[in-house]
Order: sequence, then C-alpha cells, then structure tokens
Amino acid sequence: MELVTALVNLQEESSCPICLEYLKDPVTINCGHNFCRSCLNVSWKDLDDTFPCPVCRFCFPYKSFRRNPQLRNLTKIDKPLARLTKTKRGCKLPILGRRLGHYRPSRH
Repeated sequence: MELVTALVNLQEESSCPICLEYLKDPVTINCGHNFCRSCLNVSWKDLDDTFPCPVCRFCFPYKSFRRNPQLRNLTKIDKPLARLTKTKRGCKLPILGRRLGHYRPSRH
C-alpha cells in the first residue's frame, strides 16, 4: 500500500491546480506553487498591477515565475507510471498483481 500511496501522491504533485492535467512546461512562482506555464499566463492575462497565486491567493507586485526543469522531468517519469497503474475500475499494480479498486489516500 505504501507504493500505491507514493504513486498517487506523485501523480497529484505532477498535476496543475488550474487545468488538473499533468504539468506542461512547469513554472514555479514565488510562493512555491507550480503551474503549467500557459495556464498561469492565461490566469494572469488581464492583470496589470497585482498577480495573485491561483492557489493561495498571495499577491505579487510583478509577473514573475521561473521554469522548473526538475518538475518537468518528474512529470515525464510519472506519465508512464500512471498508464501502468490505471484500469477502468481503479488502480492496478502489475508488479503486485493486486486490484486496488478506487483507492485514494487522503492528502496531508
């Protein structure tokens, strides 16, 4: 079960909180939250003087983010793992050969 929890957590952390898909060209803003670059650009498109984080709403005086190549690489690793562990009825770990139904551990 620890492996399943780790995989679920990795998949959740590899997702953009705006589009809920895997991060594409991930960027990190000053509060530490990560987004797809295009999602953040759309979110901040019509703003001029303050730029709030879409997650924690902390406002920044200027549009600033930095690319996150490590997160991009982790997302590339996670995508094939997600395909290996998902079935129509839930998660299945081929290594364990055990069906896990709709197992979703709670986030901390």
